[in-house]
Amino acid sequence: MPKLIGVCAIIAAMAAGWGCSPSDQDRAREQGREAQEKAHQQIDQARDKLRQELKRADEQTREDLDKARDQLHQALGKSERDVDKARDKLRQERQENEKRDNDRDSR
Repeated sequence: MPKLIGVCAIIAAMAAGWGCSPSDQDRAREQGREAQEKAHQQIDQARDKLRQELKRADEQTREDLDKARDQLHQALGKSERDVDKARDKLRQERQENEKRDNDRDSR
């Protein structure tokens, strides 16, 4: 869009220059250059703004991934603890069953 504005400004300046005196042509050229410079500045500002937004989005994504990784590690740790508890409980139940069976056999 800014490029289009710059090009239109130059074309308008040139068209105006064909029917004008040399001083009018100089002024029209100057206005064309100013319009082109303004268009370049707008493009540079838009590019800088886009880079900043992309940088922010990248940082946010990294933070989100770090949080997700931490949550995953916490969930994995909890699952491992739960598995250990279940294994211990199963072992206890098995030992109690074996003890009961031994008590029955000894009677």
